[in-house]
Amino acid sequence: MEKTPKKEKNARMLQGVVLSAKAEKTVSVSVERVVLHPVYKKIIKKKTSFLAHDEEKKCKPGDLVTIKLVRPISKNKRWLVIHVTQITQKEEVPQ
Repeated sequence: MEKTPKKEKNARMLQGVVLSAKAEKTVSVSVERVVLHPVYKKIIKKKTSFLAHDEEKKCKPGDLVTIKLVRPISKNKRWLVIHVTQITQKEEVPQ
C-alpha cells in the first residue's frame, strides 16, 4: 500500500528584525504590527519578540528575517528562521 504525501498547511510566517543573536543557534526577533485602538480609534504600533531557531548562525542584530511557526524546539522556541531578507552592513569603528 502506498503512502499518500502529507499536505502542508499554510504555516504562519512573520517578518521581523533580529534584536539579539548572542545565544547558540537562537535569535530574538522583534515583529511589529499595526492595530486600531478599540476606544480611541487611533492606529497603534505594537511589538512582540519571539525566540527563533537559527541552525546556520547566519543572522546578526539588525537583519530583517522571515520566521515560520514550527513544532516546539525547546521550552520557549517555536519559530524557525526561514530566510534572511536584508543583511545589515556593520561599519567598523576605528579605536
